[in-house]
Amino acid sequence: MANILVVDDIEDNVFLLRLILEKLGHSVIPAYNGLEALGVAMKGGVDLVLLDVMMPVMNGLEAAARLKGSEVTRHIPIILLTAKKNDVKDIVEGLAAGANEYITKPFHETELVARVNSMLQMKALYDEVSSARTLMMEELRMAQAVQQSLLPSKFPCSDRVKYAAKYEATSSLGGDFYDFIDYGSGRVGLVLADVSGHGPSAALIVSMIKAILGAVEDKDGSPKAVLEKLNETLLKMIPEERFVTIFYGILDSRSGRLVYSRGGHPHPMVLRKKDKAVVPLDAPGDIVGMFETIYMDEVEITLEKGDRLLAYSDGLVEAMNAGGDQYGVANLVNHIKSSWSMDGDALVNGIFDGVREFLAGEPITDDAALFVVEMM
Repeated sequence: MANILVVDDIEDNVFLLRLILEKLGHSVIPAYNGLEALGVAMKGGVDLVLLDVMMPVMNGLEAAARLKGSEVTRHIPIILLTAKKNDVKDIVEGLAAGANEYITKPFHETELVARVNSMLQMKALYDEVSSARTLMMEELRMAQAVQQSLLPSKFPCSDRVKYAAKYEATSSLGGDFYDFIDYGSGRVGLVLADVSGHGPSAALIVSMIKAILGAVEDKDGSPKAVLEKLNETLLKMIPEERFVTIFYGILDSRSGRLVYSRGGHPHPMVLRKKDKAVVPLDAPGDIVGMFETIYMDEVEITLEKGDRLLAYSDGLVEAMNAGGDQYGVANLVNHIKSSWSMDGDALVNGIFDGVREFLAGEPITDDAALFVVEMM
């Protein structure tokens, strides 16, 4: 049964309440002023407080306000006991202080029992919801840790290629991710994907994509064929309303040869060192994971020494300010053109800073990911 804190400066009142409540099987903890009641409640284990209004040292109204103002005790329901019949002022002040119910003395036992039962049911419901929320938050923390582990903790070691990347999620579990997959012999898989939606299901799809791409057997093979296979696999595993946009390429770090496909994803860009040109990369392709048959093109280019490949998700360019204007690709290109002297890490961080400056306090409302790969 419940632990009920009974607070009244008159011992006979405490005794009477104890008789009634213990007859119901409850355990009663007595206190004789508001300050004493606070000390008891702060120790924990109290399910309900019956609180007299008129008491020395600290009255019931102040005690109620302090109980509701503490993170430790704010969830404990309070029934005010007032001896002033029809005193609307005390009742209003008590409810404003955080009391959940009130009883006017002298009270009928049946009324007291009914209100006590009602408040204990409310407390039991709160405890159930709180327990479920605690469990959910713990599961969410575990899912976040798993998702974080899906992002590369270190980049492939190479004296020919330098990597920089950044990811910001708008929710605890987002759907964007990037990866640099070391296939050996100087070949690296470059991935930037955006799963529709957020939450655990999006994070689960991210883990599927990473596993599938990490298991690619033909390291010299076709990104087009890999994405077609990815589409076939995801169709069997993800809900109908989910889909993925993805950029996937295989870079030979020895020659700079990049073969890539683009499944409905924003155009990556090559930042050419020799003429300081920003060149969007085209390769028409359908989104992945929604249609049984998809069209997927494949393109081959060569990255020269000093060239950079930049890929991003749409959350970056679709970020919207208070005026309803999107950051847009044009602003992204302008920022890149003004940042030629920056290294990859500075460029990546600078782009995110530029988006935040454009938003002027408005939040980025979608996950955003970005990577830069530079030939050294």
